[in-house]
Amino acid sequence: MNNLVRSLLIISLVTFIYPIRPAVAGAALDDQWLYNASGYNRAVELQRELKVPLIVYFYTDWCPYCHELDASYLPTPVVQDYLSGVVKVRINPESGPAEREIADRFNVTGYPRFYVIRNPSAIPKNLQPFRRGGNNLTPEQFIMACQQVAPVSVRKSAPSQMVVNPEVRSVASPPRLTKRAAGPEIVTDAKLPSLDVVLQKYIDAIGGKDAQAKLTSRVIKGTVDLVGVSRGGKLEGYMMAPNKSLVVLNVHPIGVTKEGFDGRSGWVFSQKAGMRNLKGSELAAVASDADFYHDLRIKELYPTTKLLGKTKSGFRELHVVQAIPRDGAAEYFYFDVESGLLFRRDATRQTPEGMVRAEIYYGDWREIDGIRMPFSITHTTAQMTLAITIEEVKHNVPLDDAVFRRP
Repeated sequence: MNNLVRSLLIISLVTFIYPIRPAVAGAALDDQWLYNASGYNRAVELQRELKVPLIVYFYTDWCPYCHELDASYLPTPVVQDYLSGVVKVRINPESGPAEREIADRFNVTGYPRFYVIRNPSAIPKNLQPFRRGGNNLTPEQFIMACQQVAPVSVRKSAPSQMVVNPEVRSVASPPRLTKRAAGPEIVTDAKLPSLDVVLQKYIDAIGGKDAQAKLTSRVIKGTVDLVGVSRGGKLEGYMMAPNKSLVVLNVHPIGVTKEGFDGRSGWVFSQKAGMRNLKGSELAAVASDADFYHDLRIKELYPTTKLLGKTKSGFRELHVVQAIPRDGAAEYFYFDVESGLLFRRDATRQTPEGMVRAEIYYGDWREIDGIRMPFSITHTTAQMTLAITIEEVKHNVPLDDAVFRRP
């Protein structure tokens, strides 16, 4: 984890003031897609929790049939109705090694691949509307095929030309994805390591203290998808030791948003809301997030920190650490027991509209300049999901203090 990843919390808080609605009829942000490897791990977890079917959609940016599926099928009301009752994740195997490994597990050799999985023990069924020589399925026929493999109750009446299995009508509507469990089950084990051991394993996993200390600045560029709304937004991050940061996001339809901390004061700019100075717990959170060596100083930045126990997410075992800052709500860090890397972070932040809780999932950890960083991040609040892909990272780049000052 790094300054930019932590600052993504602020981005969702800015956009929270202007709730986004999907561009297609029948969709709700609560029902949107998860993305890539971290999203897949969350999707598997959700399927077990909610006991609903799982859709795993493999695609690439260059695939013309993927574009047709996205443009001509997925936005239609009958498809949206079906998708509202399932957990769903989109995976681009070209995003990184973690995504490629999942695709290999599914034996993906071409695109698109649209797998329907009725329950965790069921064999994935590859369904898609395209047929060699033409005679492609209509959206209604496509969903009828999905219903036969994994029936769900739709939220509203389907078009008359779609035949729904009679037994589906008696099935209760699946729980909405926003009705998440209060939290993962945490098991206290007498064999648990100490908190210091867990935190040190994380520091070692990301390269160690000495490697981190050799870095004094960071510039990051990447893309961000506002899931279910727009794709291909731009993300830039600038960080400088000891505690300066600037994050710039440009994504449709939000426009440009910026969050900065110059070492003393913090601010947020939105194209729609204008400039806002941060204060109180908001300022304290931004100051903590801007600490360039945050990952080495968790116990200093969060005076009340304790290891709660272990939990599971799919095949992973995770150590759960509760961290309470001097000013603000408790945060929860989920460290992979085997690798020591951060898998998930839960954080709650104050906004002008009230408290907002975010779940952040990290994947595709890569080594660069002697340290390891996540190149795939899925960031979810009740209002939206951001799927972030880091494309470029440069360290020890000369940066002027003026970069971080309020415009």
